[in-house]
Amino acid sequence: MLHSAAIDSAAWALLAVLTWRQVLRWRRRSGGQGDGTADAEDAAAAGEGKASKAAGPPSFAINARASSEGSTGSSGGSSGGDTPRPQAGKPAAAAVDDAAAIDRAAHAIVDAAEEEAQRKVHVVGSSVNLPDMSANLAAKVAVSEAQQSDPRLLAAVYDDMAAKFAEHGLNLPAVAAMQQYFDNLEGEGEARPLEYSRFPVPLPPGSVRLGVIFFQEFNRQLADMVHQAAQEVVAALPPGCKFHVNRPSHYHLTIYMTSQPHTLRPNPFDPAAGGLPEGSAEEQAAAAKPDPDNLKREIEAFRVAAAGTDAPRFEVHRLLMADSGTLLLCSVDHSGHLAQLRKRLRHAFPGGPPKQSTIVHASIARVLTPSQLSKEHIAAVQEVCDRWTSRLRGQRFDPDRISFIQEHTFTTVEGPRVPLPFKRSI
Repeated sequence: MLHSAAIDSAAWALLAVLTWRQVLRWRRRSGGQGDGTADAEDAAAAGEGKASKAAGPPSFAINARASSEGSTGSSGGSSGGDTPRPQAGKPAAAAVDDAAAIDRAAHAIVDAAEEEAQRKVHVVGSSVNLPDMSANLAAKVAVSEAQQSDPRLLAAVYDDMAAKFAEHGLNLPAVAAMQQYFDNLEGEGEARPLEYSRFPVPLPPGSVRLGVIFFQEFNRQLADMVHQAAQEVVAALPPGCKFHVNRPSHYHLTIYMTSQPHTLRPNPFDPAAGGLPEGSAEEQAAAAKPDPDNLKREIEAFRVAAAGTDAPRFEVHRLLMADSGTLLLCSVDHSGHLAQLRKRLRHAFPGGPPKQSTIVHASIARVLTPSQLSKEHIAAVQEVCDRWTSRLRGQRFDPDRISFIQEHTFTTVEGPRVPLPFKRSI
């Protein structure tokens, strides 16, 4: 198991590669601009910035995976491997290789951080009211901040996700784990998402809270097209396969969740598991309701974060079936501002759930029968996704606000809503 020292080691390895001065030299050579980050120090550490037209940064010898898996007994820094040193004057092909090396280093840090977060996370399903959610959480794709901010890198992640389903089909444990949030899993009709008040141990109002962008509000035609695509995807599933299709008014990009149904956080300002006490299932569920004063602070923290961030600019890249059984509309952010906003919110809520969305996606529909699809049905679903991708790719939506939601039914984002404008919309 990797712990914080290993994560620090990998992080310092990448930080040594991407010093602020090196980034500036790269941008001067490529003609790029030095904007698009929350602040200069974060840009230096994460290698963020608006995507440059240059092929990539200068070359560095790096083995961040070895660093992240090396000795954890040191006080920081890499344990083994070459010392990163810049090399000037490399051809474009080599520069692309360098970009890939830095991307792999970022992946190493994300992998280590995700493993550490999974070790610490309090999964409510294991002790309060739901079966274990670890299989579904493990199926979620995590990317680095640099990838979030680079449309080219993020698009490659989506293409890999689509290829994974096309080659291997469904991740059955992940599909099975999602069933617990739905009823009507037998018989006729669609599966229906559960209200949190109908959980085996009911959750009180306000237990699940999140900030989202409703993309139907900013491109209704896109939402209508996506809904039509979803109907064709579920029609390609085998007879008897249970599914749920979201309504267009529910289509949303999750920005940050201060409390999740499987990871309750009554007070996300409290670094100690968000203030969730030990105790029986009933005691923990009762404690999930946020204190009114803390809820006001939470909304205000979202408001400040949104008001300090310029509006993102999204472009659709692909409709895909993830191996978790979720049909996703995946987009890229041409501004880099979404990654900044997520960073601000992580810093604002030190006790928030550690497992958060890092890609730019909207959940459109879900397959809920944990049986592997035949090759023919996999191909049929993939064909629909690819055909609709050719129609949807390039569609834009430019939000001017996020919405803070106290959700009362899983996946619907229905509940009390507070609109929070971005900086340029105020």
